[in-house]
Amino acid sequence: MITAVIAAIKQALLAQGVPEPILDKAVFSEPPNPALGDLAVAAFPFAAFWFCAPPEAAHKLAEIIRGSHNAIFEITVTGPYVNIKLQTAAIVHAATHFKPEKIRPRPAIMFEYSQPNTHKEYHIGHLRNACFGAALVALWRAAGQNIIPVTYNNDVGAHVAKTLWAYKKFHAGEKPPTEKGRWLAGMYVEATRALEENPDYKEEVSDVLRALEAHDPEWYKLWKETRGWSLDQFHAIYKKLDLKFKHTFNESAIKERGHAMVDDLLRRGIAKKSQGAIIMDFEEQNKGVLILRKSDGAGNYTTSDLALAEEKFRRFKLDSSLVVTDKRQSLYFEQLFMTLHAYGFKQHLKHLDYELVTLPEGAMSSRKGNVILFESLYEEVLAHAIAETTQRHADWSAKKVAKVAEALTIGAIKFTMVRASPLKVIVFDKTEALSFDGYTAPYLQYTVARINSIFKKAKLTRPRAAATFAWTDAERALWMLMARLPDVIERAATDDDPSHVARYCFELAKAFSSFYETHKVLDDDKTIRAARLLLVKSTQKTLQVGLKLLGLPVITEM
Repeated sequence: MITAVIAAIKQALLAQGVPEPILDKAVFSEPPNPALGDLAVAAFPFAAFWFCAPPEAAHKLAEIIRGSHNAIFEITVTGPYVNIKLQTAAIVHAATHFKPEKIRPRPAIMFEYSQPNTHKEYHIGHLRNACFGAALVALWRAAGQNIIPVTYNNDVGAHVAKTLWAYKKFHAGEKPPTEKGRWLAGMYVEATRALEENPDYKEEVSDVLRALEAHDPEWYKLWKETRGWSLDQFHAIYKKLDLKFKHTFNESAIKERGHAMVDDLLRRGIAKKSQGAIIMDFEEQNKGVLILRKSDGAGNYTTSDLALAEEKFRRFKLDSSLVVTDKRQSLYFEQLFMTLHAYGFKQHLKHLDYELVTLPEGAMSSRKGNVILFESLYEEVLAHAIAETTQRHADWSAKKVAKVAEALTIGAIKFTMVRASPLKVIVFDKTEALSFDGYTAPYLQYTVARINSIFKKAKLTRPRAAATFAWTDAERALWMLMARLPDVIERAATDDDPSHVARYCFELAKAFSSFYETHKVLDDDKTIRAARLLLVKSTQKTLQVGLKLLGLPVITEM
């Protein structure tokens, strides 16, 4: 709604000869005091254009804005600011008639996220990528973008050789446990430690890597079997997190094509040889050097990523390709995209990055083995959620407790990963994530469940409000907050930042709590009762939209 009003104001100003560069400088915001209105615009850029003082420009601006949109009720001027109050009926209508944008067929955008390594741990660092990526997909789609979500498994390379070497060296003949993928992942850490303690083992691992690349029957069979264990583990995790991908790419299926592309780059003079390796030299652009193939002839991540890009555009008709990884890979993707453009790719290529997830005691490292595995985290948080839920509801069955606790666990984990700006480091605190107070998923989930309990008492499913109902200031503020949801979604989608929606949901839940403490919803007056139930129901629906965008389960009873 706010976006539509701003667009109408700009159109009116354009009609009065104000050029677009001036409109681009215009700042629209919420007034510092809600009593002033619902929207404010600063007159400073217009004062410069009209060659007058800002307060005078504000009065001129107010006259142009007046009548530009039928939702505008009142306009006042405070110094250099124009304050706009909207029709309450228009606000209520906007809040109760939210619909996501219709998906536009073009541009078609492929978005790659959640790129785990088989034969290694799936830890909470991977979780940030997965949860952040899934929230972005939901936001972009709500904003009308045609997003094709895909994932990419790194299932070949040195890390696989290390793990399989450790498997044969230290665990030959052992019967795998039920959680095979988790058991296998621990061998990578074991291998790393063994190699640090005994460097002579390095040649043995190199032999395994060469055997895998040559498709030695014995090692290839072991790779295929153990790879399946990892993929089964990933699928189980994705099911818990409710992640869905249009397609899954595997490094093993494309790497050879990458070598052919490297040869082509060299033959065409785009790449060059340096000390036996094949590289892209970006020193003149202050972007360093990108190794396409190592001096021993072996490929690396770049070799595979070249082929992955080609495979994406071959398999799908795309306008853009986006990929999200942690910020440590930002320079690498700049180099990769420069290489692809030099090779002839015309489509838009973009890398999104995010900061790391750390523990209270410091950064994690797969090589050191001080990571929190997804399964371990899930089990710990679930146990805590079961204890909390049992304590609150001693009369519930074990099955009901487990169902609610699982939803609380997934909500706590996912919300922690998206509530902060992607540019901020997350220090994961299990106890804080599951708190029922503060900026947490359980607080938001509880608000939805609390509203359900109100309607159980009310025994009314379709509340209505009279068109002339006199809303209090607190009620109107709650309606206004709900009406801002489309604008929040647009901002979050534009900024590639789900935390805008997370903060919005928290502010809405807090506003509802304040309203509920000061207003009797189930009032004896039927008119008041019906109107407030409509407000409460709309709040619940709006919160559910926000939770769905963030990937949080809705809980009907807590």
